[in-house]
Amino acid sequence: MIDNVPKHAAAILMIAYTNYETDPRVIRAAEAAAEAGFAVDVLALRRPNQPAEQVRHGVRILRVPQQRYRGRSRIGYVLAYGAFFCRCVAASTRLFITRRYRVIHVNNMPDALVFSVVIPRLLGAKVILDIHDPMPETLGSKYSGPSSSALYKGLLFLERLSVAFANRTITVNHPVRDTLVVKRGYRPQTIDVVANFADDQLFKPMPYPAIEGRLRFVFHGTILERYGLRTLVSAVAQAKHKDKIQIRLIGEGDFSAELQRLIKDHNLEDVIEFVNRVYPLHEIPAVLSDCHVGLVPLDVTPISDVALPLKLLEYTCLGLPSVTVESTAISYYFRPDECMLYPPGDAFALARILDELASDPGQLEGYRQRLVAARERMSWSREKQKYVAMLQHLAGTHEPLADTTTAKGSTR
Repeated sequence: MIDNVPKHAAAILMIAYTNYETDPRVIRAAEAAAEAGFAVDVLALRRPNQPAEQVRHGVRILRVPQQRYRGRSRIGYVLAYGAFFCRCVAASTRLFITRRYRVIHVNNMPDALVFSVVIPRLLGAKVILDIHDPMPETLGSKYSGPSSSALYKGLLFLERLSVAFANRTITVNHPVRDTLVVKRGYRPQTIDVVANFADDQLFKPMPYPAIEGRLRFVFHGTILERYGLRTLVSAVAQAKHKDKIQIRLIGEGDFSAELQRLIKDHNLEDVIEFVNRVYPLHEIPAVLSDCHVGLVPLDVTPISDVALPLKLLEYTCLGLPSVTVESTAISYYFRPDECMLYPPGDAFALARILDELASDPGQLEGYRQRLVAARERMSWSREKQKYVAMLQHLAGTHEPLADTTTAKGSTR
């Protein structure tokens, strides 16, 4: 039994094709459930040299012997998802015999991962499907070509089956929920929002570092081309005041090798530092503590247009002004004067912002002051109450709270 968990606490299982210690949404949900008195197990992937089982902050992490697939092969993804699915079928069934989970929270991708808990579902466990990314659009856009339409239709069919199988479906923000409701025809009450806000207890306002010499910009997260990194390198190459800026890129992903090549081809090694590694979530605030400006150079596609970048929220909570793009989700949650905005994919406009800030860093103070209100609006502490109330309702202990997520200061 996990320390500090009551002997007869209701048990919850969470499943995610991810590395637990670097996935903020999964960590927040698991720790919120543990803090509320549930006994929480998480099935996740295992990196080399990690223990198969570990307890952190009241959460028991059970890692399956599989690493995350990073590549562009459809077959590679199918095989990776299939292997994880089979491991979760075996593990969830075996664990259910002794743990008798009340609720099982399954995170996509893939959506069909919910069917890995069919035995516990038939034996009474309630199932939550958490749609982080709408899978038909996400993979459909990644694999464009003659078969993309068939791929989209197949993924859409699997999504509909998965939503129908789950007792509750939640997603990460209101624009994604609205897209699912309007485009798919789901009833509005079918999809709930537990907003993917940053943990305001971990990401607290930090002392702002003195600006001496170069202005330090930072991007952290998964290294993917669709996150606008090609545009960013092009913008830095066009900037006139390279001697006054330093760009730090932190993370791993499919675009890492190409990103390194781009930096070298543009002779930007002295301006752009690429830290090709990931840090555990709890270390991120310290990693960012000497930076002045956050970078969220998203390429806007039909799927990214409704995605609210978590790094933007983390910078906001830390009190770091951010340079980002104009998108549906960002405009939904942020006021125009809370971020420095430029048109997606416009390297020249981004270069102009970099130069303006390098020439006049004093303007950052106004943005920092306006972030105080933004941080209050986008609080995980409130979303956590909604999530816990939903768990308690599904476990049979109490009714869920009303949706109080706010956008631009208005209750929605």
